[in-house]
Amino acid sequence: MKVLLIEDNKTISNNIKKYLELDGNSVFVAENGLYGLEVARKNNFDIIVLDLMLPGLEWEKVCAEIKKEKDIPVIMTTAKWQLEDKLEWFNVWADDYLVKPFDLEELEARIKVLTKRKQWDSKPIKKWNISIDLPNRKILKWNKEVKLTVKEYNILECLVKNIWIPLSRTDIIQEVRWWDSLFDDDGKLDVYISTLRRKLGKDIIETVKGFGYRVNK
Repeated sequence: MKVLLIEDNKTISNNIKKYLELDGNSVFVAENGLYGLEVARKNNFDIIVLDLMLPGLEWEKVCAEIKKEKDIPVIMTTAKWQLEDKLEWFNVWADDYLVKPFDLEELEARIKVLTKRKQWDSKPIKKWNISIDLPNRKILKWNKEVKLTVKEYNILECLVKNIWIPLSRTDIIQEVRWWDSLFDDDGKLDVYISTLRRKLGKDIIETVKGFGYRVNK
């Protein structure tokens, strides 16, 4: 994969670059926001890793301008973790975020998920006896359509797109952005999971004890 890393801390950028390149990725580093935006406009990358605190041009402008012009996944890296901060990142269409300090293995896993998600957006996902057509929001089981509610579909989509990563209840809630209802009572999430298992098969979604859920490989 071709990765654009916009990060002004040389120690962090060197560590990320070396780690990702060990797995055969190509990593280009831009040390300020203005240069990062220029490089993103002139080249084709599979994903962008964007630091929150940047000289040259604020991260909001960098992310928003990139998203206006190109369909590239963006992962934010930041020391901030409050809910209002996360909402602000999603308002400029960041696709994911990691709170510093983070594990490089997790960064690579999230990069793989987002780049795979971009591929899946254009064709049906086929797993087990299930076919998920994301653009048309159509679910087939044994070639027969399965009717899901909007929330059921969004939960399933979230889990399938993140197939390599076990997701906590909070991860799932944030991904589908049901800020008011599910944050007040995450027990509702368990109800939706139970309904999905009934409709699609009990072994489709695995419970990660004390943490959350994941889709079986």
